Amino acid sequence: MLKPYQVPHECESAEIAEKLAALTPRQRRALRSYVWQVELGEKSLTAWLASPLCPLARSTWYELRDRWEFQAALEAYKRAGLEWQMSQERRSVESAQRKLRLATSGAAERLVEQTNADIGNLFKVVERWTDDPLPSQEIIGEEEREVTDKSGKTQMVRFYLVRQAVVDLNRLKDPSYSRLVRKFSDSPRSGISIELYDAQAAVVKVLEAQGVLRQSALGLNVDLGGLTDEQLERIAAGEDPLQVLAGQRMGNG
Repeated sequence: MLKPYQVPHECESAEIAEKLAALTPRQRRALRSYVWQVELGEKSLTAWLASPLCPLARSTWYELRDRWEFQAALEAYKRAGLEWQMSQERRSVESAQRKLRLATSGAAERLVEQTNADIGNLFKVVERWTDDPLPSQEIIGEEEREVTDKSGKTQMVRFYLVRQAVVDLNRLKDPSYSRLVRKFSDSPRSGISIELYDAQAAVVKVLEAQGVLRQSALGLNVDLGGLTDEQLERIAAGEDPLQVLAGQRMGNG
């Protein structure tokens, strides 16, 4: 089994390898361990020397440190290690920036989806027979049927063919539709309840992000959440927000 810091590090160039060649394998391990744990790490020299994983005894380390070939290798290694460490940090920053750009783009797409959300897409119309139609069901046909109860008594019962809207469970579990649902509940008393994200609030956010509402927001004290769907659609179509708002005020007058 290889000992810690016995294998060359990624930062070790041909120049570094040439300088390390002047050292013994144990001295190379000590140099790598010291650089990565003390110079570029978080350990103090005292803690590193006291560690059971330190390749050298304390006295040996101080004797080795004063040798010119070790000093040359150490200085070159520290520079190479620092450059490698900084390059890794730059990559991490660039990766985080890419993720942020993707997240921003994804958030914008979600907002646009919410502006076009239509709860009707989550329902379908079905027809069924029942002897007790609900007020919300449309009666499209009826007939009388002979029904026998548990006691064996037979009587004529009127059945109704009704049409009603029910939740399309296939669409409700489809990510392209379910991601538009803000709240969903199903109870024996009130049945299924579905709430979508506020499409008007999403429209306002999209228009604000594009700067369409900036002029009106600067010139007037406007409650954007109080705008009607028609007004928001007019602004989104490119109409001057000030004229849209002015028309609202004239109409109210």
